[in-house]
Amino acid sequence: EDAAMTLNLSGLTAAQVTPFTEGGREVDLDWLPAHIEYLRDNGVNHILTLGTNGEGPLVGLHERKSVVEAVVKQSGMMRVLAGVGCLSMPDTIQAANDALDAGADAIALLPSHFFPDADARGLVDYFASVIESIPAQGRVLLYNIPPNTHLDIPDEVLLALLDLFPDQLIGIKDSSGDPERTRRYVEATAGSDFQVLAGSDHRHAELYQVGCQGGVSGMANIAPMLAKTILSVHRDTGDASRVQRQLNELRDLMLQFTRMGATKQLIAIVSGLPLTHTRPPNRDLVAEEVSALEAAVGRYLVGAT
Repeated sequence: EDAAMTLNLSGLTAAQVTPFTEGGREVDLDWLPAHIEYLRDNGVNHILTLGTNGEGPLVGLHERKSVVEAVVKQSGMMRVLAGVGCLSMPDTIQAANDALDAGADAIALLPSHFFPDADARGLVDYFASVIESIPAQGRVLLYNIPPNTHLDIPDEVLLALLDLFPDQLIGIKDSSGDPERTRRYVEATAGSDFQVLAGSDHRHAELYQVGCQGGVSGMANIAPMLAKTILSVHRDTGDASRVQRQLNELRDLMLQFTRMGATKQLIAIVSGLPLTHTRPPNRDLVAEEVSALEAAVGRYLVGAT
């Protein structure tokens, strides 16, 4: 069964958005299939649902399983990772088991992050409690995103968990945005099957350089081909900096607005899919912002071709 435990996450994983009805009242499951087709048609290999770009922390425990089920149903050969990070251990345990029941290939685990003074021992206890609660064949990806959690998962925590759960812990997504931080994860786990995934869109080219075999991209929602090209060019020539700059220009345009609202607006502009909505405290762009974003993207698309 060992072969089944290793889950190859090389390639590009889209950190897929979660579609909501207006005002964010409900998840709009009907929107998902066409977007998954768009991702597949544009070279995306795997999907992370309910991550940061999936507004995961804003999705209720009672809603999560149906989102994972809908993504799995449409995913075909794509692997599905499900973000399950809640603040409370019982909620995370429930989300983790629900996601695996719903067919996710692995769960992505954030640290519990309300208490930034949580130390290495406390983090190991938290992660171990969750991993012990899932079926033995359940696979786990740690998810390091200090800009959002204000906690960095220390190398010692990663190594302690690898010691405890060598068959279940398959990798870490590092969204620290610091290639040196990512390199330490790569070096600490060298010589094993453990996978370190690039998690910061604007640094993907550098993160592949320090040893990431795959990347998780929020920008892949909008420009999957561009995100995928960074990886392909890196594999071909080792220098993907020009394509990375192109992606970063688009990302910088987006970040002039509120991020999730702009992401969802851009998906509609670029893919031709219907506009889907955000959930508060995120918000949709208002009319003037939509016009300004469309104008900026129009200039970018002319310049990018």
